[in-house]
Amino acid sequence: MATSTTGRPAAYCDPAQPALIIHDLTVTDAEVVGEARRWSTGRRGATVPLEELADANLSSFVSQSLAVGARAIAGAGSAQDTYELEQLISEVGARTTTSSTQAADATAKAAAAAAEAMTKAAQETRKALQESESSTRAKFSETVEVSTKALRKEVERLVGGDNPELLARLAPILDAAGQRIKEQAVEQTDKLLDKVSRQFDPADPTSPFAKQASKLAEQQAALTAAMDKNHLTLATKVDELAKAVEVQKAAAAAAARTASVTPLKGGGFEAEVDSVLEQVAAGLGDEYASTGSFGGALGRSKKGDGVLTVDGGQARVVVEMHDSTDRRVWNDYLDEAERNREAAASIGIVRDASQNQGQVIRVLGARRLVIAFDPTVDEVDLLRTVVQLMRTAALAATARRDTEGLDTAEENITAALDLLDGINKVKKAVVSIRNGATTIDTQAESLQTGITRHLSAALDALHGVAIEVTDLEAEAAMVDSDVA
Repeated sequence: MATSTTGRPAAYCDPAQPALIIHDLTVTDAEVVGEARRWSTGRRGATVPLEELADANLSSFVSQSLAVGARAIAGAGSAQDTYELEQLISEVGARTTTSSTQAADATAKAAAAAAEAMTKAAQETRKALQESESSTRAKFSETVEVSTKALRKEVERLVGGDNPELLARLAPILDAAGQRIKEQAVEQTDKLLDKVSRQFDPADPTSPFAKQASKLAEQQAALTAAMDKNHLTLATKVDELAKAVEVQKAAAAAAARTASVTPLKGGGFEAEVDSVLEQVAAGLGDEYASTGSFGGALGRSKKGDGVLTVDGGQARVVVEMHDSTDRRVWNDYLDEAERNREAAASIGIVRDASQNQGQVIRVLGARRLVIAFDPTVDEVDLLRTVVQLMRTAALAATARRDTEGLDTAEENITAALDLLDGINKVKKAVVSIRNGATTIDTQAESLQTGITRHLSAALDALHGVAIEVTDLEAEAAMVDSDVA
């Protein structure tokens, strides 16, 4: 937990530099405070009591912690953003398809329901009209007959009298007139009812019902077409976005693969290891140079990311970094790196043991090994021990072969290599058994002390070899002068 004891923000950005400025910030996290106890000298070392940190400058620890933490957060955030984007694309595609299908189904159901309702209404209307037509026709016929009978009676009353001859002549006329009136009335009524019935017939293209149903079908078709078009457009955009994500992932994978076979390999990992090796070399009185971007003795080959020049140039140790999950044939790779950089020994460095067949240290030969070392979290002690071993092996390999002390040096180097296997086992135990960390670290320090002792003996033997060589050269010079 972090708090500020002043009114202004505990941490803020200065846009002019740009830089992050931390002022009067209190951090109480137990792991942060525990790690800070190792940085009293400005570099990671042994743990010291909190009382000794009161006047220590911990700015280097704060800067390193923030840099490592920011990279970790950025890496995790990028992975999470990619995952969320892919999930969003998948959900958008599924939801788009579902919504389009549901909308089309709903529109079709609505149109079908409306058409069914209109058809039902038309059928009921036509049925009512037909019933009304039959009833009206019967009543109208009855009315015409009653009217005709009444008319005949009235005519009989008026002109019947004593001379029915006129009535006999008028009777057929009256009957014919009544029949014509009846037929015309029935015909006109039938036409009217038929016309009205057709207005409610959906099968008749001239009826309002049919026109309304046609318009509804057209609207439904237009709506479906518009929805299909929108869905197609959205699907195209989703596909484009998905392709962009796939291209981004493919580009990242290609960059990682390219980085593993080009001078750009490792990127930040190589720079971090270079910084550590420069400090180790300075402590040993040697010189380390980054050479990954330059060709070597093999022409265009750039294998060999760094070279440790030992004892003023008497021997060289080549360093090769690799931060990728791709499997590498280290023996062949280091062999070419040694020839390219004219080195007598070589060290391969990977970030994690999983990139080294599960081993922290893997010995490939008397002057060739691969170590798992993460400069952001691992201590430098083991890497320093490996560098001391390889530089001693390189010196032994480049010394003259006609001296007795060389055998002693090689024996001590072999013994140191055997002890390295013990360190590898101890480091594995550290990962798997956290509760026994104190005992295991003590054992590791003991092994490292033994390695250092053997290396010192080897260096003393090599020093004797150098003295013997000098004496032999002096005696040879005296013999030459006496002969002359």
